[in-house]
Amino acid sequence: MNDRWGLNTAVHGRRQFLPGLIVFVQLIVIGSGCVSPEHRESQADARAILYPAARVLLGVESQDVVVRAGGSIDDRPVTTNLVRKIADEAKDAVVSIYVKSNTPYRLHILPFNPLGSIPVKVPGLALGSGFFIHPSGYIVTNNHVVEDAEQIRILTSSGKDYEVVVIARDPAYDLALLKISDSVSQGFDVLPLGDSDSIDAGDMVIAIGNPLGLGHTVTSGIISQTYRNISGHPDENGRHVDFIQTDTAINPGSSGGPLITLDGACIGVNTAMIAVAQSIGFAVPSNQVLEFIDDVRAGRGLER
Repeated sequence: MNDRWGLNTAVHGRRQFLPGLIVFVQLIVIGSGCVSPEHRESQADARAILYPAARVLLGVESQDVVVRAGGSIDDRPVTTNLVRKIADEAKDAVVSIYVKSNTPYRLHILPFNPLGSIPVKVPGLALGSGFFIHPSGYIVTNNHVVEDAEQIRILTSSGKDYEVVVIARDPAYDLALLKISDSVSQGFDVLPLGDSDSIDAGDMVIAIGNPLGLGHTVTSGIISQTYRNISGHPDENGRHVDFIQTDTAINPGSSGGPLITLDGACIGVNTAMIAVAQSIGFAVPSNQVLEFIDDVRAGRGLER
């Protein structure tokens, strides 16, 4: 799925379109119309989009929403089972996300239509990844995983299934904050957020996600570079992500999953890969995740 940066976002790109699409296909076959994606929110200046559920977070302390890591990078011996140990400790905090959506598109009547294009919505299913950041059930994922969602369900590594609601989204940072709908559910395993400013090229990391719907999958690699601005906006012009570049495999369906140091701290949210390259992927730094959550707690954003 091509995203706004000209990359492939790692959400599952094969949406299962329902019978409504048959009508559009027929229009295309007879040469009278075509379908193109609807315009999204303006990315450069977009602030967080706050849903009604975000009101409960106004003024709460940071520790009531997110668990912070005590450390992010430590010089330790790399043993043969270290990656397995970190992956095992993190797996219960990582979830697979399944989205029922109505994606906005524009139906263009060809060869000429004085009324212009017609807005339509195409029902479909998509998937991605996410992870718990607090035992009470707060989850971080990518905005592009859930932006058109009508219903979102998550599946834990133990096979438990929950419905979740959107608390807030940030189109510019491509982040979303979700919450388990069942207020009784507590005590979820979490991935603590580390300090992404403390990492550098060469640091070893692992990623966990739900590529192609296969379920919990672990990949490993290194940080290739930090502070990558691939938004097309100059640093002084608009909001953008200072991406972490990594050679850790990020595949369709891995969007929203964590990038984890060998200290067990999440220092990034896996977001995109360059499909025509070899092992060039990008993650949103954890410090920008914390900035997004601070905006939500302060009520800085557009109420939906």
